[in-house]
Amino acid sequence: MMAHALNGLLMLAAVVVAYMNFRVLYKLDPYKKVMILLVFSVAIGIHALSHLGLETVYGLNPFKAASR
Repeated sequence: MMAHALNGLLMLAAVVVAYMNFRVLYKLDPYKKVMILLVFSVAIGIHALSHLGLETVYGLNPFKAASR
């Protein structure tokens, strides 16, 4: 469960760093932009699989917890 939380924090940090360097990212060629987007896509997919695993093993569903 700690790895899942760490993954979420690292993704948040990556979004903050990308926001702080928006001008640099904006000037990149399209190929590099697509590569960065694909890396973010893989990170989000891994985090989603972690959600599925946590729900299966521990019965943890963050949507149910948030709606209480």
